[in-house]
Amino acid sequence: MIKSSVSILDRLGSALSYLTAGWGGVIILFIQYIRKKQPSHFLRFNALQSIFISLLLFVISMSVGLLANFLKYIPFINYLTAQILFWFNRPVFFHWSIIQIIILTLTIYTTGFSLLGKYPRIYKLSKIIDYNAR
Repeated sequence: MIKSSVSILDRLGSALSYLTAGWGGVIILFIQYIRKKQPSHFLRFNALQSIFISLLLFVISMSVGLLANFLKYIPFINYLTAQILFWFNRPVFFHWSIIQIIILTLTIYTTGFSLLGKYPRIYKLSKIIDYNAR
């Protein structure tokens, strides 16, 4: 049996971080800071990545909402904007929209890989987090 170098507590902390949009990881890192214990690279990477993903999703959703509000005052473009927003927010599968399915898939992927003790890699984003988590 091959033993993984990542402890079970780091795995659970990383999974909790992804499931709570980063807040679980922040709390665990804060507790480790108070206890003067150095967090593992695995836990730091996953906590930073989950926080960055949640902030990125927030900024994207706010930007799209702001842009849609500006575009609704322009004739002819307001109809096109309304149609695009409708098709992306329309229930497709069990009352879930395309956007919700993508976010749920990303959450399941990152949580599953962190529970396995592997680094969940997301294109371009993981390189930025690797650089900042050293």
